[in-house]
Amino acid sequence: MKRRASLLFFLVLVLYEFLFSQNIEKILILHWNDFHSQNNPMRSICADTPCYVGGTANLLGLINKFRKEQKNVLVLNAGDDFQGTPVSSLTKGRSQIELMNIINPDAMTLGNHEFDYGRESLEENLKIAKFNVLSANLWDKRKGKLFVKPYVVKKIGRAKVGIIGLITPELFKLSLRENLKDLELLDIEKVLRQYISKLKSEKVDLIIALTHIGVQGDSIIAVKFPEIGVIIGGHSHTALFEPKYVNKTIICQAGSRGEYLGYLELEIDLDGDSVYSYNGKLIRVINGVIEPDPIALKKVEELEKIVDKEFGEVIGYLEVDWKRNFYGESNLGNWEADVMREFAKTDIAFQNSGGLRKDLPKGEIKVRDIWEINPFGNTFVVFEVDGKTLKSMIEWQASGKVELMQVSGIKYVFDSRKNIGERVISIEVGGKPLDENKRYSIVTNNWVADHLYELFGIPQNSVKVENLGAVDRDVFIEAVKRQRIINSKIEGRIIDIAKQKGGSNEY
Repeated sequence: MKRRASLLFFLVLVLYEFLFSQNIEKILILHWNDFHSQNNPMRSICADTPCYVGGTANLLGLINKFRKEQKNVLVLNAGDDFQGTPVSSLTKGRSQIELMNIINPDAMTLGNHEFDYGRESLEENLKIAKFNVLSANLWDKRKGKLFVKPYVVKKIGRAKVGIIGLITPELFKLSLRENLKDLELLDIEKVLRQYISKLKSEKVDLIIALTHIGVQGDSIIAVKFPEIGVIIGGHSHTALFEPKYVNKTIICQAGSRGEYLGYLELEIDLDGDSVYSYNGKLIRVINGVIEPDPIALKKVEELEKIVDKEFGEVIGYLEVDWKRNFYGESNLGNWEADVMREFAKTDIAFQNSGGLRKDLPKGEIKVRDIWEINPFGNTFVVFEVDGKTLKSMIEWQASGKVELMQVSGIKYVFDSRKNIGERVISIEVGGKPLDENKRYSIVTNNWVADHLYELFGIPQNSVKVENLGAVDRDVFIEAVKRQRIINSKIEGRIIDIAKQKGGSNEY
């Protein structure tokens, strides 16, 4: 019995010495993504009680708390800080750079919405950035080099950490091409091989991919590149309350609009250049619970004064909640498409679901609300197609593989259980069956017109597009003022007889 006890004591002692002889360094990664200029806290529900969440000052207040409590803190932003509220549009993103200078992240990767005001505007804004902006897969043909730096190496305590930035490979599908002049996407796998090798030669202890690609794309990267210890991601607006673990890679994402701050504790084996242990979670950023950062709060208030003078006007009243739906018809989409068709005097209107950026609860409608629903400043365009082409466009839409259009003037029924290309059962335009020999006029926005093949399957130059020059949100604001009281409904304009359920996503 004594021998067994002695042996057990010996084994415990050996294990204890093994564990504590390892060269371990602890670090904390704080991260957020897809902030979309939500500088003010937004309405939400906390434990069945109305509350406000997010906001720049609250987010930084929480970051400051951890910076004070812990010594090895790495702060990362996974892109799409621009676009979503009027202040970003009015300043063309400069507001967000100024606020991030106050937050002072260790690195940020570019998202697709950073290009919403054009590459030249972004370049001007980046001149005042006091933090690292990364993207290893975006080449500037104009300058013959990468648009921004590909990676950065940070010393966090005793750990040497390499951070590689990556932007979505769908950038040219998601942005106006005129905003991406002389830019070119590089192959992500080739880029990663290049910079992983480079970082290994610099003897880093941990490689982080800071991506704006989405959780699915991050998972593919993890399978192909096990050398990457951590992926801090954005783009899909996914709230990963626990990290996703794929092929020994830890994948994190923190939802959107600053509602959550991502929190990832790591123990790094400095001898083995690997993650020894991890613990990750999301912390909800609740107004009134967190001490807001006073400098950020003052800056937000200064910026909002610009907005309040012009955008605080109440212009109408909403009797029902406006709800978006990215996989089916929505009452918000119906209202906007109807306004578009009435304005342009066309047979049909198409409004891309991803262009509608927020829901709106019933109650007062302010100018600001219309700006936040339609922040891009798109213009209306018109073109014509024959009935046969229109039918093929609707078949393409019914594939479920592309961004769904909200519609007006047209109704179609399809069966998602059937083979792609054979799903459409019936189409009506103006209450009458589609005539394949008739020509139909269509209004949409310039972004949709710039992506006709991706969205409808027709060649980009197959139609003559006329730009009406009218900014979408201006037309919508005037429509609210005219109508005053709005009660838009779902009317069965898009019917899937397989009864596919609606959902939500972001673009």
